[in-house]
Order: sequence, then structure tokens, then C-alpha cells
Amino acid sequence: MKEITLNQLYDIMYYHLDPNGWWPGRSDWEVIWSTVLIQNTNWKNVDKALKILYKATNFLPANILKMSDEELQQTIASAGSYTRKAQTLKNIAQYFKDNFNYDLEVAQEQNKKKLRKEILTIKGIGPETADVILMYGLRKGEFVVDQYSRRLFTCLGWQDIPPYEKAKKIIEENLTDFTLRNYQNFHAMIDMLGQKYKLPEQFNESFLKNYQLVIPN
Repeated sequence: MKEITLNQLYDIMYYHLDPNGWWPGRSDWEVIWSTVLIQNTNWKNVDKALKILYKATNFLPANILKMSDEELQQTIASAGSYTRKAQTLKNIAQYFKDNFNYDLEVAQEQNKKKLRKEILTIKGIGPETADVILMYGLRKGEFVVDQYSRRLFTCLGWQDIPPYEKAKKIIEENLTDFTLRNYQNFHAMIDMLGQKYKLPEQFNESFLKNYQLVIPN
């Protein structure tokens, strides 16, 4: 069993996987809406909802706010939990209206910690969704501690992974010279691996079976 660091894990995964273009989206707004719609469902359902949402709003937050709750719920119904998700979409749109007049370029220039703190106050947004919005919609490097990453790290020998915020802090402190693109790639590759191999059952069929993670401090 060969011990590897988080950076080495990234390099090994990059050799075996192609993460380029993994998170689909014609615009930053589409990516932001999809981070909400994907919650507790599959991409097939999200894709259907996004197509209808695009026809109805062109993905513009101002148009989402103009829709009635019932209209928006019907538009995204295929993604499930449409009552809650519709309200979350409106909450996000209102945040970007109030703080940036819908200008994502202005938002992208803001301090990362400030943005994260504010986005976490939006009703319906938890840490995982906030980090995905930050990374893909606002171009901020974040590590997303999703279930795929927890399962992978557990298979690699990291037992008793702490709760979200503590795990995120530990992981990011142990990633050396990571750029935004590195963070995006790592998130993509971890999820791609999780979709290809059912972890932990199929871990020994993966190219990582002979490696053990040096547990971050």
C-alpha cells in the first residue's frame, strides 16, 4: 500500500480522468440555478427543468423574480421538491439583486470569505451548495465536502472525517498551490469517480485501490 498526499491524489486522478467541461452550463447563471435543482435528484431531471427554466426566463434572475411562485414551481417541477427549490431560487436572485444589481462580474470581484458568509445566510443554501455556487458561479476556489469526497477519503483510510466546516478547513490547508481550476478539477474528478465506482463496495476495482491517504492534520 503506497501512501499519498492530497496533492498526489489529485495528480493520480488527473492522469486517469478527464474533468474538463464536467459541470455543464451555458452561463454562470445556469450553473448557479443548477446547484439548487440538483439537490436530492439526478441530472436527467435537472436537465429537463433547466430547459424549461431557460425558455421561461433566459436564466436571468430578474425574470425569475417576476414569476409567481406557482409559475416557477411548475417550471422546475421535474427536479423534485419544487416548492422549496423555487423559493430558494428566488432567495438567491433577490440576494444578487440587492447586493450587486444582478452583476455577477461585480460579485466575482468581492472577497471570498465575505461572499461565503453572505451566501450561507440565504435561506435554502447549505455549505455544500454555497461552495459549489462560489466555485463555479463566482470563480472562487473552494473544496466541496460532498458525499463522494467523504466516501473516497474513507476508502483511502481517513476514518472519522469531521463535520463539513472542519473537514473543509483541514483539506484546504493541506492542498498546496491550488488554483481555482485545480479546485474545480478535484471536485469534478471525485464526483466522476464516485459515479463510476460504487464506493466503498467497488473501490478495489478502481485505479486507487493500492493507495492510502496520508491523513491531513
